[in-house]
Amino acid sequence: MNRAQRNRNQRRRGGNANRPKPVDHWSSPRPLPDIEKITPAVEAGAMLHSLGDPPMNNGTAAGHYFHAVLERASAVATALAMSADLVAAPGSDDE
Repeated sequence: MNRAQRNRNQRRRGGNANRPKPVDHWSSPRPLPDIEKITPAVEAGAMLHSLGDPPMNNGTAAGHYFHAVLERASAVATALAMSADLVAAPGSDDE
């Protein structure tokens, strides 16, 4: 047996020490955290707007498209939150 074969065999035998511990997938999960109500974004694209136009050809137009996508995503998220009664009332302590 040459040196390369011995090294290969030694590496194979040493691999068992690095095995992860088994996980019990059927155990009881931890309780879920309390649900917090959300406040809809006033200006969804504010952070994107603060970065300026994208550095690309016709970046101004691309920035407008990115802003439109963010506004739409914010509207859909707000609608989903409203359907689950997760929108905080203005001025309430749930915000």
